[in-house]
Amino acid sequence: MAETAPLTIALINNLYPPYIVGGNEILARDVVEGLRARGHTVHVLTGLGRDLPNDGYTHQVLDINLDRKADYFLGGLPLTAARVWRWHLLNTTTRRNVEAKLMQLAPNLIIAWNLYMTSAAPLLAAHHFGGAPLIAHPADKWLLYSLNDIGALVPATTWLQKRFVGALRTLVQPTLRRMARPDYLLTVSEFIRTLHTEAGYAPAQSLATYLGIHGERFAATPHPFPQDRPWRLLFAGQLWEGKGPQVAVEAVALLRARTDIPTVELDIYGGGATGFVEHLRALIAERGLNDCARVHGFAPQPELAAAFAGHDLYLFCSTWDEPFSGGLLEAMGSGLPTIATTAGGTPEGVRHEENGLLVPPGDAQALADAIVRLIHDPVLYAKIGAHAAAEVAARWSFTAYLDRLERAYCAIVAGHQPGAPVDIAALAHNPAASTP
Repeated sequence: MAETAPLTIALINNLYPPYIVGGNEILARDVVEGLRARGHTVHVLTGLGRDLPNDGYTHQVLDINLDRKADYFLGGLPLTAARVWRWHLLNTTTRRNVEAKLMQLAPNLIIAWNLYMTSAAPLLAAHHFGGAPLIAHPADKWLLYSLNDIGALVPATTWLQKRFVGALRTLVQPTLRRMARPDYLLTVSEFIRTLHTEAGYAPAQSLATYLGIHGERFAATPHPFPQDRPWRLLFAGQLWEGKGPQVAVEAVALLRARTDIPTVELDIYGGGATGFVEHLRALIAERGLNDCARVHGFAPQPELAAAFAGHDLYLFCSTWDEPFSGGLLEAMGSGLPTIATTAGGTPEGVRHEENGLLVPPGDAQALADAIVRLIHDPVLYAKIGAHAAAEVAARWSFTAYLDRLERAYCAIVAGHQPGAPVDIAALAHNPAASTP
């Protein structure tokens, strides 16, 4: 793209490498480093952690102890009324720290990358600072939880709990929504964008920018049709129920009962809460799969790329409203034939029988049937792997993604006026501007 004036950006992110939970945190780091390489100054405002870099650009201001990330993000601490307030609605310490840091840095653009568990405090601080437009990057429903409907996140079973959640939704969240609403939304898919516009966010100030992957890290490799050996199946993702690794286990159990197909093996990569990982291992044992299903830990990108190259099928089993997965694109870009669910924004990247197969979420039988279909159809197996690799290379590169972000950022900084925001949705109608 054409050269633009360098920006000074404050990017607020709840987790930041080396504190990794999933692909969203890795993507945030890559975007920060990519923007810096293009001449922009990017400050990261994140939580508190002894392993964060002391580089003058990483600022520990969010009231979250990242060294205890499992307690905060993976269910290690029980949810109480006080934690609902501090984690999801208003943490006054975070608000005070973020506002002071913004005053010191004086950015001309503020980005809320992912504020799950940080409450609406950083958004409030950004608006009180008032010196720069505020962009939210919703990659899931964190913004809707904090500003629109806390009841969609917080389980309420007793009468008292329901009264408490109802009071927050009707008495507190309208005020937060009025005072903390971002000026712009850059969403990870049209699915996520639609969730927000249906909740009242302005369509003209929202744009689906999707994401991109580093093709050189996940280069396409040959995946010959397996002959006279077990099929190697791969699940890779955060280990929690919404990602569906338990569905993959149940599908393998169904396959083991069949006599018309070769044997299958399942490797599961990812980190997660101890309780769920133990549940997954117990499920494998209960189904008699200890000899063919293995749970591995978190895999760094080089190890994950090798896993993609060394397996025959990728199982993307999400049962929640999956926004749009970079990990899925990485598997597809490597040429690994993929079966994915129809949950959330996934069908925006996977087209049934063209570059993958789609199955209903949570349906182990449908997943098993799709695996059997590919085992019996070498032509379809080769087709979806090759088409996926070619399409990822053509549409979903990280460079093109960074171009889309940079163009939107610069248009907003150049044109934003209080009360007269930029129509960033119009960028979608410029073939060179935003959409892949």
